[in-house]
Amino acid sequence: MHSAYVCNVVIDLEFTTVPKDRRVGGLVHEIIEVGAVKLSPDGTVVGEFSHLVRPTMAGGVCGVVRKMTGIRTADVACARRLEEVLAALSAWVGPGRARFVTWSEADRNQIRRECAAKGISVPFPSRWLDIQRLYPRLMGQASKRKVALGEAADWCGIANSRTPAHRALYDAQMTAELFRMMAAGDCAEQHARVEAELARAQERSSCSSSIADRCGGEIGVSSEGEGHGSTFWFWIPCEEIKETKN
Repeated sequence: MHSAYVCNVVIDLEFTTVPKDRRVGGLVHEIIEVGAVKLSPDGTVVGEFSHLVRPTMAGGVCGVVRKMTGIRTADVACARRLEEVLAALSAWVGPGRARFVTWSEADRNQIRRECAAKGISVPFPSRWLDIQRLYPRLMGQASKRKVALGEAADWCGIANSRTPAHRALYDAQMTAELFRMMAAGDCAEQHARVEAELARAQERSSCSSSIADRCGGEIGVSSEGEGHGSTFWFWIPCEEIKETKN
């Protein structure tokens, strides 16, 4: 980890859409949750922060966001306003030279836009690091395609459940683990191990498929979609054996 900073604060936000007739200053989205993980210079997790935020323009949580995060309008109705949560975040980060770490520029840009639209003075450092932008290069990939957080975690062998995904603290925890691995130079090595395991799984699948083919049968996999698991199946023809009575 970079010794120039007393800590790295990995932050993630969830936000909802502001209806067109309620937008002020061109603000399209409004923050409804802030999650953060504080890392010491050596990469040790030294604290976690999680707070819901009461939106003042959106009037509630839109259906798409409610379905994706599980956060309801009733959950944020009594939460603190953004300026209060950001002040609490600043106090939690503490004094000294801190750096904020995110997965994509979206969260940093949202804070800037929303604070500008609401006249809030941002009470934390301007030093930010977007590790999504660095990830492909560290993994030795020529493509500049933006990799989703869950996909990056899968590639690096980081266990992640789709059930609590899209909650701020959970995503911040995954980002923090990726950041720790990237800083230690472990991402590419771990990815190589994951790729090797996938290749072995493919070989086993090909072997099973070959056996099924020779027997005149079939093998396959089915799923109802992300988060529902997968069912592997096979069948081979066989003759019915009828029992005979003596």
